[in-house]
Amino acid sequence: MRKLVMICVGFLLINSAMVLAQGTEDLSVDELYEKARTVAFDDGDYDAAREFAYKALDRSPDYHGIRIFVARLYNWESNYKKAQEELSYVLGKDPQNRRALMVLVDTQTWSGQKDAALKTVNKGLEYYPDDTEFMLKKASVLYGMESYEEAEQAYKRILADGSGNRKAREGLEDVQLQQMKYRATISYRYDRFQTIFDPWHFTQFGLTRQTPIGSITGRVEYARRFGSDGVQFNVDAYPSIAKGLYAYVSGGYSQASIYPDYRFGFSLYKSLPSAFELEAGMRYLDFGTSQTDIYTVSLTKYLGSYLFTARTYLVPSSGGTSKSLNIVTRRYFGTAESYLSLNAGYGSAPTEIGTSSGTIAIDALDSWSVSVDGQYPLSKVWFIGGNMGFDSSEYPNFTRERFSAKVNISYRF
Repeated sequence: MRKLVMICVGFLLINSAMVLAQGTEDLSVDELYEKARTVAFDDGDYDAAREFAYKALDRSPDYHGIRIFVARLYNWESNYKKAQEELSYVLGKDPQNRRALMVLVDTQTWSGQKDAALKTVNKGLEYYPDDTEFMLKKASVLYGMESYEEAEQAYKRILADGSGNRKAREGLEDVQLQQMKYRATISYRYDRFQTIFDPWHFTQFGLTRQTPIGSITGRVEYARRFGSDGVQFNVDAYPSIAKGLYAYVSGGYSQASIYPDYRFGFSLYKSLPSAFELEAGMRYLDFGTSQTDIYTVSLTKYLGSYLFTARTYLVPSSGGTSKSLNIVTRRYFGTAESYLSLNAGYGSAPTEIGTSSGTIAIDALDSWSVSVDGQYPLSKVWFIGGNMGFDSSEYPNFTRERFSAKVNISYRF
């Protein structure tokens, strides 16, 4: 019975192939090409589309439009090697073929061959000096190579004729923003307690500079708490080490009693498969009369417009190791500059109770916290953000409950 079923299935497949072959034999080259396009665009069946296209090319191998179409199909499937083979055939026969040069630029760009893409687009501009589409592609390639000044000149060249090309105008605005290396931020934070403590106040100014290897930020923070005030100076940097690997390096200094005398921080971040990122590092606080080591590990998952992070802090001491866990869920809205986050933490020691720079109360027995924070772009250079939260920490003789609110505004230039 099984053998009979297999024979029937084989017969049907052979018969279907014969019917298909008979059907395509009656079609012209142009009709086969149209059939391939219909199958590709309407049905999304690229394999079937290529079958029709190659049947047409068997009859007319130098029908370059069909071969370029096949190359596009390979591009859409990220089979860049096969796409380049088809385009090389076309350009070998017709070196000035505009469409083939255009598609080859896309193939090389998408496959990471940026230098080759720039060479191809320059060749296209030799053949078609005033072609706006080639000039847009050149600007885009230069942008991808982070050659922002050259990309800016390319966009300006397009706009020089007064046409107001929308893509060139938007590209020029974007590339000019990328050349803004500085970002100034000022923030104010207010902490109010249910009992015992008077309100705490924090004001901070920071200046960030983007460099070829990563960002570096200098910050000055003024705080008033425990009836005293003081200033702390901090420097944070995120240097890139290799592809998928970067570091966090931080240092701070203060002569005020409400801050550590010195603070240092270091972490390594490593990109992992499936959009995961692993971090491992330590923080060091020197209060003059005592020192604290803090170890941290975090795992981040990027999922579409969402980010999920789980982080733990370990604080060794003579009485044992304090542990805390923080969970962050963040939703991005279009860009990395627009987001909303929900944060929650629990542990035997709070992660940060005094300042945004990492002062830690290591004598808490139990603590938990919830907060929400976000940022919204007011324009392409102005940004506003803030944070609201509540935390509770159990101490040997009392429970401290605190409400905190923070607002910050940034300007990029």
